Amino acid sequence: MLLRLIHWPIAAGQCLPRLVHVRPTRSRVGRLRGHGVMQSSTRERRMATRRLACLAVSLALVGQVATASPDLLADAVKYGATDCSFCHLTPQGGEAHNERGRWLVEERDRRGADSIDVAWLAARDPVVGSQEPVQRAAPVVSRLPAIKPLADDRRRIVDQTTAQGDWPAYGGGLRAHKYSPLDQVSAKNVDALAIAWVWEAFDNHRYVGRFNRRKAPDGFKATPLLVGGRLFVRTAFSAVVALDPITGETLWTYDPGTGDGPRPPVFGFSTRGLAYHHDAKGGRVLLVTSDGWLIALSPETGKPYADFGEDGRVDLSKGLRRPLLRHATTWNYAPALCGDVVVVGNQSSDNSHFREYWRENVPLGDVRGFDVKTGRQVWVFETVPQEGDFGNDTWGEESWRWMGNTNVWSMMSCDPALGVVYLPVTAPSSHFYGGLRPGDNLFGTSLVAVDARTGERKWHFQTVRHDIWDYDLPAAPVVADIIVDGKPVKAVAQVSKVGFLYVFDRVSGKPVWPIKDKPVPASTLEGEQAAAMQPFPTWPPPFELQGLSKDDLLNFTPGLRRRALEAVEGRRLGGLFLPASREGSIAVPGWGGGANWGGAAFDPETLMLYVASRREPLLMVAREIPLTRNGMPYRIRPGGIDVDGLPVVKPPWSSITAYHLDTGEIAWKVANGRGPKDHRLLRGLDLPDLGERANAPGLLVTKHLIFHGHRAREGSSLRALDKATGALVWESAVNGMHLSAPPMTYMAGGRQFVVIATGSAREPARLTAFRLP
Repeated sequence: MLLRLIHWPIAAGQCLPRLVHVRPTRSRVGRLRGHGVMQSSTRERRMATRRLACLAVSLALVGQVATASPDLLADAVKYGATDCSFCHLTPQGGEAHNERGRWLVEERDRRGADSIDVAWLAARDPVVGSQEPVQRAAPVVSRLPAIKPLADDRRRIVDQTTAQGDWPAYGGGLRAHKYSPLDQVSAKNVDALAIAWVWEAFDNHRYVGRFNRRKAPDGFKATPLLVGGRLFVRTAFSAVVALDPITGETLWTYDPGTGDGPRPPVFGFSTRGLAYHHDAKGGRVLLVTSDGWLIALSPETGKPYADFGEDGRVDLSKGLRRPLLRHATTWNYAPALCGDVVVVGNQSSDNSHFREYWRENVPLGDVRGFDVKTGRQVWVFETVPQEGDFGNDTWGEESWRWMGNTNVWSMMSCDPALGVVYLPVTAPSSHFYGGLRPGDNLFGTSLVAVDARTGERKWHFQTVRHDIWDYDLPAAPVVADIIVDGKPVKAVAQVSKVGFLYVFDRVSGKPVWPIKDKPVPASTLEGEQAAAMQPFPTWPPPFELQGLSKDDLLNFTPGLRRRALEAVEGRRLGGLFLPASREGSIAVPGWGGGANWGGAAFDPETLMLYVASRREPLLMVAREIPLTRNGMPYRIRPGGIDVDGLPVVKPPWSSITAYHLDTGEIAWKVANGRGPKDHRLLRGLDLPDLGERANAPGLLVTKHLIFHGHRAREGSSLRALDKATGALVWESAVNGMHLSAPPMTYMAGGRQFVVIATGSAREPARLTAFRLP
């Protein structure tokens, strides 16, 4: 094997040297040609080889020198690589990795390996998928007798609630309750619930049948809308489809062309949902595409309104104090509607702080309001306050000038009577080291109430000061009217990754129950100034374990106990808000929660709030690195900490918790699934349900039941729980993997339907509808 010095262009007139092992054999060239990389001309062959050499470096990059093997190159091609953008932010390479490249480097460190093996991608989240071909499942036909639509199915009053049997918003209504008063399906007859129809997305062809790594989507996490006798769903490729809600037949499709472009950052081709606006002149379906376009469609035809924006669409990369770069920013979540304003956030890579333009153009997280009729931008709320604005002084060393992220990547909610939209703002960059942004960093990790007409801040509450844990507020706040101590309270309840349920008066922003500052652990990293105090709600009690001590470690057997102690030996343990350290700090909950984007569901009749959560420890190891263009003195590798695949902490590893929101008391808490009882270290033990690992699905609450998707080793299913106890009362298998999206329900043809989304990078995107015979 020869050691050859390879250069590739970084910018005009510039090159960076890297050392790469190359084996120049005839079989090597033939193997590359077989993957469609080598072209006919000598020049093209040289360019292809050069691109692959760059790719090898991107996969094995550690500091300034990297090594790779021809096998690594060939394996990467199998996964769809064509140039350095497979693992870098640009086709030219450089030291700035995209999400995939960062994951591979972190996985190498977590495994203690000397080099990277791209085969690890097959074991990653299905966002990456497998190199094995995807098989298209046979269509599922209706299993129930046909029913006919009723005259009132399309005449119901559109009131942005579920009271009429519709589902007009992602969270059911604008208040994000995920609740429907429909009561046709109950614990008495749920056993008769059966599949009515299954729909498969028309754009599954982009990756199904012939695995296409560049088009493989994230898990299908859509929650449809039901308005005016039509079901509307957004596909992973940002297309919109209208369906007959009784039969699942397609009425129209609209494809904005997003799927023809490059794979968006973060989760790639991904979806959550849509918004719907209705007034006396009619309705419109509001779509935000993953590549940054806001579009209004006719619900009858699916055609864009030509007078909306420019040529029927609004360019979301424009309109801010600096442009948003599409290779670093994406839009997957349903926009929020509040009055005649549609409110839009965005999402950017969690690793944007390693980009080469650090301090030049970190992607902005500003939230905007647009006129729902014209598409005109009417306001901007700057999540990082600029000079002279309230909160600007919480950004030391003028870090507000270049800071971005601090975005709203999840759903929002609205109080239409107050005309206020509630924003769950997320953490700034970098997510685990804040030495370059000293201060509390408003409005990072804050709940912010904004006037929907003007964008003016009404009030805010920062749940995590100077966030260095990626403890984003991950879900839409629940707008709830409750009774506390005999007095009516207009409340807003926010679930969190840290396991707290924060409850505020949504008019004034004052906590319903006291929230007190407590001292928290200091950082041991040079340059880091962690907040000395953090806010802790005195009530309600948390729904998840917070912090880690040796008493919280696995102890089913003496052997497991010993191995758990060995796993944490030398690591830093402690309470909530433990900063990263050189020896490695263990945070519980980790960056995935606690709660996540599935959020909470609320029954406005019983005043019960339900939240799904998970218990996943996060190990944060800080390593000193040479100061580079981004000025970061540390690179912090977040990762899991296990005992042979079992979380090091005691179960339940996922749960569903019910609160009496009027008193703040926990009514019940159950493990979410049986968990890995068949694990070789647990066989033969008499264990209660352990909870499926990393399982925090969205919930649907009806008059009688709680529905949610459930993914487990024994298969995927739609489940129904007793609202009073959390007991499992019904379960039906569904064809698909990802079931984290909240199900939805509606009335059509005199029947109540329950619909759930499934699908992943290795299988078709589907909607499965259930109803009674």
